[in-house]
Amino acid sequence: MYRLIQFMNRTRISLYLALVLTAGLLLCAVLRPNSGDDKRKITLQLMMTGLQSMHFKPLAMDDTLSERVYTLYLKRLDYSKKFFTKDDIDQLKHFEFKIGEEIAEGTFQFYDLANSLLSKRIGQDSMFVKEILSKPFDFTKNESLETEPAKMVWAKDSNDLKEQWRKYLKYQVLIRLADALSIQEKAQEKKDTAVKIKTFAELENTAREKVLKSNETMFREYAKVNDDDRLASYLNSIANTFDPHTEYFAPAEKKNFDITMSGQLEGIGAQLQDKNGNITIAKLIPGSPALKSGEIKEGDVIIKVAQATGDPVDVQGMRMDKAIELIRGKKGTTVRLTMKKIDNSIKVVSLVRDVIQLQDTYAHDAVIDNDGKKIGYIRLPEFYTNFDGKGDRTCSEDVKIQLKELQKAGVNGVVLDLRDNGGGSLQDVVKMVGLFIKTGPIVQVKGRDQHPQMLSDNDSSVVYGGPLLVLVNGYSASASEIFAAAIQDYKRGIIMGSTTYGKGTVQQIFNLDDYVAPAYASYKPLGSVKITVSKFYRIDGGSTQRDGVTPDIALPDAYESLYEKEKDSEYPINWDKISPANYHEWTKAPDMNTLRNESDKMVSQDSAFILIKQEEKEFKKQKENTVYSLNIDEYRKREKEHIDEDKKFEAINKVRAGVLVSDAKQQSQYNEGKEPILSSGSNMMMIYATGDEAQKMKTDSAEAKSEEQRLKLLTKDAGLYIAIHVLDNVK
Repeated sequence: MYRLIQFMNRTRISLYLALVLTAGLLLCAVLRPNSGDDKRKITLQLMMTGLQSMHFKPLAMDDTLSERVYTLYLKRLDYSKKFFTKDDIDQLKHFEFKIGEEIAEGTFQFYDLANSLLSKRIGQDSMFVKEILSKPFDFTKNESLETEPAKMVWAKDSNDLKEQWRKYLKYQVLIRLADALSIQEKAQEKKDTAVKIKTFAELENTAREKVLKSNETMFREYAKVNDDDRLASYLNSIANTFDPHTEYFAPAEKKNFDITMSGQLEGIGAQLQDKNGNITIAKLIPGSPALKSGEIKEGDVIIKVAQATGDPVDVQGMRMDKAIELIRGKKGTTVRLTMKKIDNSIKVVSLVRDVIQLQDTYAHDAVIDNDGKKIGYIRLPEFYTNFDGKGDRTCSEDVKIQLKELQKAGVNGVVLDLRDNGGGSLQDVVKMVGLFIKTGPIVQVKGRDQHPQMLSDNDSSVVYGGPLLVLVNGYSASASEIFAAAIQDYKRGIIMGSTTYGKGTVQQIFNLDDYVAPAYASYKPLGSVKITVSKFYRIDGGSTQRDGVTPDIALPDAYESLYEKEKDSEYPINWDKISPANYHEWTKAPDMNTLRNESDKMVSQDSAFILIKQEEKEFKKQKENTVYSLNIDEYRKREKEHIDEDKKFEAINKVRAGVLVSDAKQQSQYNEGKEPILSSGSNMMMIYATGDEAQKMKTDSAEAKSEEQRLKLLTKDAGLYIAIHVLDNVK
């Protein structure tokens, strides 16, 4: 999505940027250097100049913008209504329709007051928490708590706020206490002497101590929030009032965005987490310097970080993002970590940073042998690419290689799984659709006040021309929707699953540093803004924006009521339609009516999908029932009902009958350079790795373990099971 600039009319884009540059320099010129608030004024005014000049549907500095910013920022400052009182809100209400004027003038009265009030309340509430949790709760009283913020109201005053905290903390303790009682009761039933039996009072005291500790951690994190963090949150709230995908990125956030989109980073290859203020190793990435060293284990704590021969920096108690900045670095550079090992010993580990491939981001393939008829399976978690042009992996190239491997394995059809794929690179979508068709338009892109631009596949070669089925769900978004829509419009394959997310807009990164006047260069970096500059449209003319892509064959989805889609977000851009492109449908289009009837018949008789339909109703019911009793007997009764309900649905996640996953141990024989030879009984559906993945499994035990886990998940996938049988019926 974010490389639209390569495809848009260069003259118009150049004009936009010229206007932005000129306006930005003029805005900066009216500010006097070193006037205290310069940096935030410059950042705000440059961001607004970019938004007004480039956004697909810009907002005027009027009451609508003011009200949106007011509502959204307060919601984000105090989402659960545990900090502000009605008195605070009454003070802030004065600015509800004046924020547009403030933005135009580069002033921050609303922002300053909101954060001043919040800081005061955080200090007060932290004292409330300590006081409330110093005494036992009475869980025999019939009280209740509303847990849905949208249904809550602001506390009348400080006393009312303290009462709301009391109920909230009581609920937190109740959850832990109920869990502890259940564990203890099960141990008594099983006569498990390893579990020490405690009194109710002892369990309640332990639960309070845990809640106190977790809340102290929360307030400690609040204390680490600095002025830059607060400003970034405010600027992002302003940007989000234009649409949900227009965002402000502080400099460090932009780095994380690039990492997500490329599927790789430069560093040591360790996933970290904050455990009670300690920077702790949570996971080691296969093939990374951290794993290869053999000196770092999960659970180790990083206490100091040094660059090459530099002095160590103490990271104990440091914010996670700040510590990560110290640990990450360019390939080939050295970092020295002072580690507190699990056995409490201290060790200094020296690592040479490298490019870390985030394997879970990349495409993975497998072969599914359905009683001799082979189906290829490709899972694509996102449309990754490398935006700086230095990377060596893009999703379109990876999928191209995998399609060739699957055809070499003799597959009769391919399932491309885009479920939960949130999107990514627009150019790779175009290339990927081109793998399945000869030539033709893929998607139309229309900027503000522009004629639609056509993005087309001009490569006449077809990498794979056989039966194709694409799996989607409510979290298939953006690039996934472009791909699914193009395949559907060409009638090139079958789209199966549930209606997609509905993100049909295109964003471009606007780097604020590029437009700062020389006099203000010392204030860099100012960050970036991701701006919605255009919408994309299907080749049939319809937009995927807001309404998404409706599958050819629908599958029940237990999580349908839980998906937060584009239409549920704040201030989405509306759906519309333009003229269709000139294209020719696939000559071997599948007989969709017959396949749909076959699928519906299977789903109606499939035990897992019968349960999935029931589970969907149960999830919807639970989502709507947001009031919880604080009486322990009533709470445990409700939890038992939930547990009993959940037990009914356990069969959904069991390995399906007639499916055998072939892991690395079972794959004991290999043909040189060919797929694994498998042995099994008749009428078994086998799932196994092939090609490059199979070779990796032979030489890398960590990769083998990861791949085995991925394959085993497929054996529990009811949607994939139906998809395979639908493909079997494609003529």
